[in-house]
Amino acid sequence: MKKLFFAFLPTLLLSTATLAPAAKAQVNNEMPMAEITMMVSLTPFNLAYLAFQGYFEQQGIKSQGNLMQDFRSGKLSGEDVVKAAVKTNRLPTSYLNNEAYIKGVTAQLYTLSLFN
Repeated sequence: MKKLFFAFLPTLLLSTATLAPAAKAQVNNEMPMAEITMMVSLTPFNLAYLAFQGYFEQQGIKSQGNLMQDFRSGKLSGEDVVKAAVKTNRLPTSYLNNEAYIKGVTAQLYTLSLFN
């Protein structure tokens, strides 16, 4: 057994000697850091509900029943809510030109107005 051990000892030492620099090289090769910007956007329903809860009162949009009254009377539109969300950095400015999104917010405001 000792002979077998001593026969493989040089091989074992050589293999660990070659692995150590390889492992060290991997540690020193750091990848450059990249900044990733991720934006989570609101669905039209979430945005309409935030308006209903009063998140845009500082932008002049009333909350709850008053919001619904303004929507029904035409004083408030889905576009107004989208503009308020852009002003508060809840949506990117590109949403101001997204007609499908604005129509979605308008539809959600209409649905909320049916129950209030």
